[in-house]
Amino acid sequence: MEAVIGPLLAAAAGCAVAAVNYCLTKRAMEKNGALAGALSAVRMLLSAGLLAGVYFLAPHTPWDRTGMLVGAALGLTVPMFLFTFLLVRRENAPKSAEDETDPENKQGGGRS
Repeated sequence: MEAVIGPLLAAAAGCAVAAVNYCLTKRAMEKNGALAGALSAVRMLLSAGLLAGVYFLAPHTPWDRTGMLVGAALGLTVPMFLFTFLLVRRENAPKSAEDETDPENKQGGGRS
């Protein structure tokens, strides 16, 4: 049972970093869509920082380094799928009720 605690803690830290990355991206997309692309370096540094932290701090814990790295990687990756789905759904959603009823805003139904 003790061998599972380390990977679970690392996975929780990965989920936290993924949530921070999502919040940064969401806020950047609300302000300016081009800013979201510029934040990719920040998001990558946060993710790599977590993995590096787990790698270098794991020997000072009673848990196995490999299990903690796998937990951190899963904690970063699995929530990212959910958060990406939420961002895509939010961006593809109609902006208002007028957008749904206006035939010119439908694909293939407007002026060229």
